[in-house]
Amino acid sequence: MTERKINRGSEIRAKGKSMGRERSGVSADPSDRPSPQAGGLKAASSAEGVRGGLLPSTESAEGSPAVLAERSMTLRAALFLTGRIALMLAGIAVMGLGIDIVVKADLGNSPISATPNVLSIGFTMVSFGTFMLGWQCFLVLVQIALLRREFRLVDLWQIPISVFFGVCIDAFMALLGPAAPTSYVASWLWLAGGMAVLALGIVMTVVSGTVMNCGEAVVQAVVRKIDARFGTVKVGFDLACAALACLCAFLLVGHLAGVREGTFVCAAFTGVIVNVYMGFYGKLRDAARAQSKARGESAADPLVQRGSVSSQE
Repeated sequence: MTERKINRGSEIRAKGKSMGRERSGVSADPSDRPSPQAGGLKAASSAEGVRGGLLPSTESAEGSPAVLAERSMTLRAALFLTGRIALMLAGIAVMGLGIDIVVKADLGNSPISATPNVLSIGFTMVSFGTFMLGWQCFLVLVQIALLRREFRLVDLWQIPISVFFGVCIDAFMALLGPAAPTSYVASWLWLAGGMAVLALGIVMTVVSGTVMNCGEAVVQAVVRKIDARFGTVKVGFDLACAALACLCAFLLVGHLAGVREGTFVCAAFTGVIVNVYMGFYGKLRDAARAQSKARGESAADPLVQRGSVSSQE
């Protein structure tokens, strides 16, 4: 009897130890445990850590959706900035073509270039290009006075852009060559076409949201200060430039040299055409946003329906 009781007690203690090992997750058989010498314990723990998200996996991190999405966003941002810069440069070139057409109309220079032209007539020892560059630098100083701390250093790129602007004017003038209107009525048609092209170039530079030409940048600075329409401020700025050109002509030459009726017509209506273009652009932008929003909602509908069905189940 005593021997049976002892055997019975040892069996109960052995079963209790095995049950404790099973509850704690430790294998009863030492041979089932990973061998530290073979690296089994390290491999098992690292595999479990990767599965549980404790240890990062190099291959999965490089090809993870988050990394791919970040690279895609960076590429899209770079392409978007490149497109904006290209739009700005194209707008500057279109503006140069518009000014050349206005000059070819032979009804007076454009308002932005009228004052430098009059100064070159009054001071023949200095070229028109030199006065034009000085005029552009003066407009940059006007922007600094208006914006003060809000003036961005990147806007100083307006000066090299003005050089590119002058190159475009010379290039398109050479391409137009001897082409010119043959009558007074044809001159007005040329002037109207030049204003349309010039206004299109102005809108392109404004829409690009980068660095604009000095004249348009001054208009934009005034718009930011008084919260008015760009085209309306543009009309006021052009009329002020035309008036300043007339004043310089009377003081230096004694008559309206370089300023004619086309100068004032161009000053009065170029901003109006800019407003029309901006209105068309606003409608196209709103339509594109509404279309993209509709696409997003239609793409989200099946997900919403699927979620509602799964929640009902």
